[in-house]
Amino acid sequence: MRLRDKIFSSWAYVRHQSCANNTLGYGIHSPYLFNIARTILPSSEPYYVFEPIEALRRQLLMDTRMVYVEDYGTGRSGSRKVREIARTSLKPRREAQLLMRLGVMQGARELLELGTSLGITSAYMASVDSRAHLTTFEGAPELAKIARAGWRQLGIQNITCIEGDINRTLPKWTPDRPLDFVFIDANHTGDCLMRYFETTQALSSKHAIFAIDDIHASRDMEQAWLRICKHKNVSSTIDLYTMGLVFFDPNFEKRTYRIRF
Repeated sequence: MRLRDKIFSSWAYVRHQSCANNTLGYGIHSPYLFNIARTILPSSEPYYVFEPIEALRRQLLMDTRMVYVEDYGTGRSGSRKVREIARTSLKPRREAQLLMRLGVMQGARELLELGTSLGITSAYMASVDSRAHLTTFEGAPELAKIARAGWRQLGIQNITCIEGDINRTLPKWTPDRPLDFVFIDANHTGDCLMRYFETTQALSSKHAIFAIDDIHASRDMEQAWLRICKHKNVSSTIDLYTMGLVFFDPNFEKRTYRIRF
C-alpha cells in the first residue's frame, strides 16, 4: 500500500470510529437489517467448519514456497512466498466468518467471489450450504492451484474457480441462477470496483447481499463506495470500515449505517 493510501486509510478509520454510533442496531428501522446489526455482526457462535479452515490458514502462514503472482490490479507481478501472501492478503478470521454467517442467514445458493487468493474466504463462503455453489475468480494461476489443493484437503466440492484477468473473464460469465451473495475483493481501484459492481448487480436478485472489501483503503476506493451507496438500485448499505455491505431490497430505507465491527 502506498504511503498516501496508508495515511488516508488511517484518517478514515478515526473518522469512522467517531461516526459509528449505532453498533447495537439503534436507529435501524428494518427488522432484517436490525437483525444483522444486533445478532449477526457481534455473533461468536462457532460452526464445525471453522477450525478445519483456520487450520488450513495456519498451514499457509507457515508455507515457504515461492509462487509467481500475476497481479492485474497493481501491475506489480512477481514471485512471493506463500506465507507472505497469506499474511497480507487473506481476510482476517472474524471477517471471513462474517461472510459465512451472512450467507447462512440469507439462505444463499448462488455465490460469487472476485479475488480467490489462497482460497480461505472461498472455503468459508462455500460452507454456507453443501447444496450451494460458489464461483470464484482469480487472476494468478499459481494461487488458484494452491486454493484448489486447500479445498480438496477440506473436502469442499461445490466451488468453481475461473482463472485469468477478471476484466476479461467476468463479462463472459453468466450464473446458472440469480446471485444471492457477492464478495468483491479484487483489483482494488475505484474504476474496477464500479465495473465489477455494475456487472454483478445486473446478475443478482433484489434480495442479494454484496460485501465489498477495503472500501476505505484509499480515497479512490472510498469515492467508488460512495457512488455505490447512491446507486439507483441500492437501498441500504452498512459501512463496517474494513468492508461495506450492500442491499437492494426497495423496501429498505435509502441510508448508510456506520457500525463498529
